[in-house]
Amino acid sequence: MEFLFDMPVRLFAQQNAVEKHQEEFGKYGKRCLIVTGHNSAKACGALDNVTKALDNQGIAWKVFDQVGQNPLVSVCYQGGREAIAFGADFIVGIGGGSPLDAAKAVAAFGADPELTPEGLYQPHRLSALPLLLVGTTAGTGSEVTRFSVLTDDKGHKRSWGNASSYARASFGDPRYTLSLNRKFTLSTGLDAVAHALESYFSVEGDQVSQSFAMMALKLLLPALKEVWLAEGEPTLECRERLYLGSLYGGMAINRTGTAFCHTMGYWLSEEREIPHGFACAVFLPDFIQYTVPLAPEKAMKLFSALGMYAQELCDTIIMLTDAEYEPATDEELEGLLDRWENSPNMKRTPGSFDRQQQRRIAEKVLQKKG
Repeated sequence: MEFLFDMPVRLFAQQNAVEKHQEEFGKYGKRCLIVTGHNSAKACGALDNVTKALDNQGIAWKVFDQVGQNPLVSVCYQGGREAIAFGADFIVGIGGGSPLDAAKAVAAFGADPELTPEGLYQPHRLSALPLLLVGTTAGTGSEVTRFSVLTDDKGHKRSWGNASSYARASFGDPRYTLSLNRKFTLSTGLDAVAHALESYFSVEGDQVSQSFAMMALKLLLPALKEVWLAEGEPTLECRERLYLGSLYGGMAINRTGTAFCHTMGYWLSEEREIPHGFACAVFLPDFIQYTVPLAPEKAMKLFSALGMYAQELCDTIIMLTDAEYEPATDEELEGLLDRWENSPNMKRTPGSFDRQQQRRIAEKVLQKKG
């Protein structure tokens, strides 16, 4: 037996998590910068809950709500400067993947006035202000991981993360996902499915990460089918299963990272404005078909647990995915292959996932030649 597991995040996963554990906010100082998006944190009630908790703890706070989809490193840098100017002792991020990932960067920039936007990606341990996260979507898993995906000044999504980018504490309240519409719920849920599948078959995986991935899929797939078939809004019980599945998916990728579906899908979000979860999901059927022959025993263990085999799993993902886009040109494809040359995600993919294999799948999916 051999495995490695490290997730130094104090996680409160329950309804009314912020209200029940508001004393947690009082552990990190007296001035707080809240990092969030323009509207979602207000719409779901999370912002009100957090500010009341801060008020109850006698903590001064300020809101930085400039985070958009596919958050820019430059905006995070601006948030860090605001944290410094406000004298923030700690950061609270509220939202889905974009605000939570941005909050991790703001915490780094807020701790080091000399840190440049590009310096965020340098391979050294960064200092960071204490960070607390409040999740409002069931997909990202950012609440429990060290990873943060931001868009650089070239318009490219790039991942970073290290020991300093973990949250000190995270609050996972599925009530906050009640405000999400059906399409957004499906997209974020498919992001979590991608996390679980990519982690399960990753060459970096072990018994612990595979267990988390399997638990995630056993929750996510039936719940997403329920969302797809529902005539009205999904029940809170369904959303609880989605949220818990997304946390398990996050715990899985915190050990392994993601594989090629995420790296290849970034371009669809950057250039074709496809929501991140759908952008990853369009590659999942090919990921499954590619990896199953390379790990048949592992695959059969998963299929037995899920009660479905490869084709049904692929068909389910295709059914749930909503992604229409203009195919990539030959010039765009060549540029992407160059960009993927040294991607860690490609190296985590089983087998020899070289440029030839990357081209085959990219032509099939991005150029729709399959």
